[in-house]
Amino acid sequence: MRHFNGRSSNLAGIAAAVLLSATGFKLTIPPESSNATSILQPDNGEEGDICLVMPVLASLQAALPPIESPAGGDVVPVRSVEDPYPSLHSIAVDTEHDQVVMTDSNRGGILFYDRTSGNKSSLTTDPSWRIRGPATGMMFVAGVALDPTRREVFTVDNDIGDRMMVFPYDVDGNVRPKRVLSVPHGAWGIALNQQRDEIAISIEHPNSIVVYGRAATRLDAPKRVIHGPHAGLEDPHGIVFDVPANEILVANHGNWAPLDREEAGEGENSIPGRFDSPSITSYPGLAEGDVRPMRTLQGTQTQLNWPMGMSLDSIHDEIAVANYGDNSILIFHRTDNGNVAPVRLLRGNRTGILGPMGVAFDTKNDELWVANYRDHSAVVFSRTASGNASPKRTIRDAPPGSPAVGFGNPGAIAYDTKREELLVPN
Repeated sequence: MRHFNGRSSNLAGIAAAVLLSATGFKLTIPPESSNATSILQPDNGEEGDICLVMPVLASLQAALPPIESPAGGDVVPVRSVEDPYPSLHSIAVDTEHDQVVMTDSNRGGILFYDRTSGNKSSLTTDPSWRIRGPATGMMFVAGVALDPTRREVFTVDNDIGDRMMVFPYDVDGNVRPKRVLSVPHGAWGIALNQQRDEIAISIEHPNSIVVYGRAATRLDAPKRVIHGPHAGLEDPHGIVFDVPANEILVANHGNWAPLDREEAGEGENSIPGRFDSPSITSYPGLAEGDVRPMRTLQGTQTQLNWPMGMSLDSIHDEIAVANYGDNSILIFHRTDNGNVAPVRLLRGNRTGILGPMGVAFDTKNDELWVANYRDHSAVVFSRTASGNASPKRTIRDAPPGSPAVGFGNPGAIAYDTKREELLVPN
């Protein structure tokens, strides 16, 4: 190694700095002493072969212009695209306690409203209380289910988090969940069977339904799983337990791919991925494994188009489906099978339905609730409403006309230079 002592001139120090800059070395200064030897190392991480004592470094610092530090830390962005208001996702009604609960996937929270909330004006409606904050652990929160007996709220995170979280009623703000269960990646819908004391969760990407005990927590394994190439699960979303009939009903978007190489097979016997029409499939309540559906509601007459949340009216034997693709609510007979038309549907400019993600029957009060993902609102109809009907009342979380950004867990971004647009896949 070569060493320069404290009598080296500024000129020598500057020359050394220029040489080192040109050859790609970086400087490491031991902090123990101002007279300590400073070692220069190449940027590739290999050991260097030049040392300078601190006086030379002082000369360099005095002779060279100051270098501005790059931005770092808590830096305010130049601009941002974000939605300051809740994006209402899934919805559930507790008629025993007159509560309506909706998830907010935009800001990671749960909103509680009195069942009679809402009006026909443009005024916003404040929730009775809300759960939101880093302590909750909620991120892209999706499905919701209620246990009125134990006064508990169940919800799952979709794509981020991979957890089911349970909160008690009446808590407010940034609170920790009562219990947490790890679930497979891509959880979306959740349904509670109080009679069997079970929770069923739809898993999008592996095309599965996982069933847990109601009190499952942490790393508890599911009691059973519905999955396989014959199960008819194709990107499952909405899910309900039909307790009286002992069935599970599932809304599917229609795309399927094998989970792994073993499931796909090899050679001439391999099973490729596919795109099918959206569907609603039905299974026995204790179904497990690669079981074929009992019934499949599918075809052009159904008008299914990105079916999301579902709700069951077991008193009147009907199923309601939030049809996100064409801003409608479809009502079918519970046992409909094949390519059949809805019993009735809600769609049109007077309905206030825009990007429906959640739907819930309130059979006690003869009402139907719809959560709008693209309009910061929820609308309430008479249970038998159809066509381009106006809602009885509306819950607004933002002033009318507030734009909904529509981010649904954005995973990338691209810039279209020709049109000067940002492209954001969700």
